[in-house]
Amino acid sequence: MKFYNRLRYLLILIDSISVAAGWLLSYWVRVEFTSLFGKPLNTFSIYLKVLPIVVLLWIIGNASFGLYKKIRGLTRLEEFMSILKADFMGLLLLMALGFLFKEYDFGRSVVLLSGIANLIFLMFGRWFFRKIEEMFIKKGKGKINVLIIGAGTMGIRTLQKISDQPEIGYSVIGYLDDDEEKLGMTIGKAQVVGKLSELRKIVQEKDVNEVIFAIPGLPHKQLMDYLMELDGLNVTIRVVSDLFGVIAHDTNIDLIEDFPIFDLKSASDDTIYPFMKRVFDLLVAVPAFILTLPIWLLIVVIIKIDSKGPVFFIQERVGKNGKIFNMYKFRTMYVETPKYAKAPADKDDPRITKVGGFLRRSSLDELPQLINVLIGNMSIVGPRPEMPFIVEQYEEWQRKRLEVLPGITGLWQILGRKDLPLHENLEYDFYYIKNRSFWLDITILLKTVPTLLKKKGAY
Repeated sequence: MKFYNRLRYLLILIDSISVAAGWLLSYWVRVEFTSLFGKPLNTFSIYLKVLPIVVLLWIIGNASFGLYKKIRGLTRLEEFMSILKADFMGLLLLMALGFLFKEYDFGRSVVLLSGIANLIFLMFGRWFFRKIEEMFIKKGKGKINVLIIGAGTMGIRTLQKISDQPEIGYSVIGYLDDDEEKLGMTIGKAQVVGKLSELRKIVQEKDVNEVIFAIPGLPHKQLMDYLMELDGLNVTIRVVSDLFGVIAHDTNIDLIEDFPIFDLKSASDDTIYPFMKRVFDLLVAVPAFILTLPIWLLIVVIIKIDSKGPVFFIQERVGKNGKIFNMYKFRTMYVETPKYAKAPADKDDPRITKVGGFLRRSSLDELPQLINVLIGNMSIVGPRPEMPFIVEQYEEWQRKRLEVLPGITGLWQILGRKDLPLHENLEYDFYYIKNRSFWLDITILLKTVPTLLKKKGAY
């Protein structure tokens, strides 16, 4: 929303003024109490010269801890802790700057005082910003139209919590519920305006900004269907429950009083993420490739001894933006097996060689995909790359999985791997694409290790 983009710029301006005031006040205090410190301070010009850098360092710190990504919904404690972390980060960067560049020879006492002053001023600036925001909301600006899915106990409680905090700026336009008896009823000052099958139409007709799912025990597959139905609309989606048990580090959790609501982000707009992801891929793939080379050599020998044919299995797969590439694996099936046959779904599949069975169960057959990561046509984490003839059968929404690099591991692998049918795999991929982040990638990678050890769904 344009209104909130403007508020975000206003908040950055207020924070910049707060940091500048804190830095200058720290200099003034140090000069006024020179006698306590034992020696005079160097000239004011140095501190004025470094002022823009100080402001920039603190703004970068605030942004790093999400203080501009989400300007509404943070509790005061969450906000304070984020500002405290950003303040500490700013101090470290400022001290490093003074150590590396001798022209910035500012007093350590000023740096430490600025840490305290900036923390106080930033908190005061946030308070001032909230007052401005509340003033706009009371004038009817920045209202967020909310649609609650489910008119049961959880939905009613959600409405009550929203009504108790009008300063948030939420305007509930109604419920959606499949109970025929509730259609058209007013429940807790909000009307049941339609069924869940009308979700997309009502979101568009009523200019909905946020959709809150308040149905306890809503099946994951059904929730994913609704997410896909809303794809392409500029709508924030929240769920009054945990999703998949895989909540990543930067998945937002709002609290309306004591009421937890998980925020399912729209597709990542973080411009740093693609660069960070590539760096992450190389930091993982290069050491992994080097450290596992002895294992590669051993696997090559035992494949050659076990059955005739090439060591590597090379197959065309569809990558990012539909680009075809060659994916590498160790061969685990007899050479007579058709190249694009359906993957085994049973450990006793007769097409699998003796060595191949072990390689597949341990996932060692996928080691050569590190080459794909190094080349750049695959990532460590992402949707699995599919064969071209399967992609040709995709519906339009399914093609969205081609928007990102395919990966060696992904969300569906850690939640069941090959135990899941194809269409459910795609839905988990869709969730990953909509919520991808550096921390989610790390979460998936870490959860892949115990999944491999359990050999769950590996055939």
